[in-house]
Amino acid sequence: MMTTITEVIQQLNNRKPLPPLCPDKAWDVKITDDIMKLTNQEITERENPSLLAGDAVKSGLLLWNDELDLSHTISQNMSEDLGSYWHGIMHRREGDFSNAKYWFRTTGNHAILPVLYEKASELSKEVKSWGAWDPYRFIDAVEHVVSNELESSPEAEVLRQIQVLEISLLLEFSRGV
Repeated sequence: MMTTITEVIQQLNNRKPLPPLCPDKAWDVKITDDIMKLTNQEITERENPSLLAGDAVKSGLLLWNDELDLSHTISQNMSEDLGSYWHGIMHRREGDFSNAKYWFRTTGNHAILPVLYEKASELSKEVKSWGAWDPYRFIDAVEHVVSNELESSPEAEVLRQIQVLEISLLLEFSRGV
């Protein structure tokens, strides 16, 4: 039986522990296979979805499954701001922080940022102090944790929660483009 987009998202949502900030391998190769088999119609649950929606969601689901190379192959071929956002997350997760910042500069003021800031502020006083979502400060926070080998710290756990929130919000947005 074919796995649905809802089942893939549920599996990724139930993931314990949360995805690492900088993974070194895919979390579940079966989920990767399931994602790659989904059609654009299945991904968006729409009759005539845009190619952008299908590619963006596929790239995001692969990122959530720590499948960085496959996600990168898709996102680097999307010229729109949405592709730049997914591309930036991918480079942040691979630990190429300066490249991640470059891609976030090309993203602009994305529609999910106010909601991301609001929800991330509930998880982190530091984020709340920013006054608005700041992808560069978030990249710096991730870089600090990764470069100081603090991946198992409470600070890293909060960053992983925010990372999943960001991916979830961007996936939801991507399904509608």
